[in-house]
Amino acid sequence: MEDYKLNLTVKEICNATMGKLHNVDYGDPIKGVSIDSREIPKNCLFVPIIGENFDGHNFILEAVAKGAICALYEHDFAEMNNLTVPLIKVASCRRALIDLAILMRSQFNGEVIAITGSAGKTTTKDMTASILSKKYETLKTKGNFNNDIGLPLTLLNLQPQNNALVLEMGMNHPGEISLLSNISLPKVCIITNIGDAHIENFGNRSGILKAKAEIFQGIQQEGTAILNGDDPLLAGLSTVANMSNIALTVYAHIKNDSSKISSSKKNVIFAEVINRNGFMGTVCNIHWNIYGIGEGQTEALIPLPGDHMIMNALLAFATGLVLQVDVDSIVDGIKSFQPSGYRMAMSTINGVTIVNDTYNASTLSMKATIDMMNVAEGRKVCIFGDMFELGDYAKNLHSEIGRYASEKIDLMLTVGTLSKHIHDSFIAEGQTNAVHFDTKEDFLQHWEEHIKFGDTVLIKASRGMTLETIVATMIEQLHKSE
Repeated sequence: MEDYKLNLTVKEICNATMGKLHNVDYGDPIKGVSIDSREIPKNCLFVPIIGENFDGHNFILEAVAKGAICALYEHDFAEMNNLTVPLIKVASCRRALIDLAILMRSQFNGEVIAITGSAGKTTTKDMTASILSKKYETLKTKGNFNNDIGLPLTLLNLQPQNNALVLEMGMNHPGEISLLSNISLPKVCIITNIGDAHIENFGNRSGILKAKAEIFQGIQQEGTAILNGDDPLLAGLSTVANMSNIALTVYAHIKNDSSKISSSKKNVIFAEVINRNGFMGTVCNIHWNIYGIGEGQTEALIPLPGDHMIMNALLAFATGLVLQVDVDSIVDGIKSFQPSGYRMAMSTINGVTIVNDTYNASTLSMKATIDMMNVAEGRKVCIFGDMFELGDYAKNLHSEIGRYASEKIDLMLTVGTLSKHIHDSFIAEGQTNAVHFDTKEDFLQHWEEHIKFGDTVLIKASRGMTLETIVATMIEQLHKSE
């Protein structure tokens, strides 16, 4: 794309990053930013990030050869004296990327929506962006660009036509979401839920709640918070977060027989299930009563199964209402949204339905997808891998998944080390249809012995397990046997 909003001089980059110019400034404006030497947009700045196992400085020469017209650097590198393009020395390339994003944010006058949570944040982001795109030219976080590198890159990719920005915020440690919130300065903040993801770094769920609540630290005056009202920890959010800048807090609920939600309650949005259509999704009647917006109700199709998808849709729906998208467009935006890769990707080959949800996993999302399987026809089969970053809680939380699945799943296949606890607790509950595989290679040698015509098969694990590789092999082999 040629029409970049980014249009910075080398001098402006030096000023924003407190950098020192090396070589002559040719005066050409910087039109884009890249951290990947394999992807160099025209007239871009290359930012060499240093990671645990790599140093981007090793690729500066390659980036310039492919068309980068300027580069940052934080330490001298072998080829620097052979380059004639402007080089800017900074204390930290990672921090410089943030400084450039802050500069870009200061020039953006559109709506900014920030989303975090232990599970469901990417789907909520995609639904929210789908809704807002009916009224706004919307840019959203791409893939998993939800950290202190990905979020700045999203901001730096803003185009002149964009007037809404939907940002996902992830974290592994305290302080990370605070940084992201203060970079992005959101108007609307959404928290999907509080679970056990990354609990090894926070001690308990209360620690996770406190870290997620950092999302409000950069919120604009008169901002809006939209929260999962069925999450007991979020109900007490005000005790751990400074919410003085928030003018409106909206709670989302899924109404069931035991709930007392009604349209007379203020600042709520809730859903009553009308019809569960299996993997075609759920039809709901959505009610809202929100200060400044008023009362209303409408019917909506949520195109993916499971109550967790209803909650994601409610959070996105409320965002649309707050940002004055008309109701028919909100309903259409939910109906037409497409989930990101490796999330609830469904295909049926040779009589076997594969549900690829391998992008990531936590105890909350594992339980939600197990519940979702109640709409499946035929045998309900789970292929589960390890959940990471659970620390001392790992054994108990994996065992909890096995127990939870024992009354809902017909066959449990587990892959990895930690998932052996899922297998063992599933068996301990009196279930006999379970097989554990130590490695993916072992699984791929034997999976066809266990899956049969008519099965619905859910595959899920933490990102580091890369179980999408076994999904690809399973699909290929199923096609061959047609």
